[in-house]
Amino acid sequence: MRLLLLPVVLAATSPAPVGSQAFMFETGTTLLGKCRNKAPEYALACTAYIVGVVDGIRKDMFIGRARPVCWPDRMSADDARKTVIAYLERWPDQRKAPASVLVSVALNERWPCTK
Repeated sequence: MRLLLLPVVLAATSPAPVGSQAFMFETGTTLLGKCRNKAPEYALACTAYIVGVVDGIRKDMFIGRARPVCWPDRMSADDARKTVIAYLERWPDQRKAPASVLVSVALNERWPCTK
């Protein structure tokens, strides 16, 4: 199921635009480019970015700044990477969004809270 609230999430979390675009280090497009690259340093950059986002979200949960997620406690970096890549490949229209938001959306889609 595709998360239909992504535009609302982006509007609420994106910094103010500079010119016609908001600044971000990674978009879904740039992250997917790194993840698809066969060079080891790009695979490492892909995985490290995704793990950093996951750690950041879990840190925000720990200090009470984010809602709980239902991701596995012992999710592997490889599982997170594969989940994000699959999401980015399945939804090309989402790739202009900030990669950090897309990592969260992809993981929430795979492991939604059911309660």
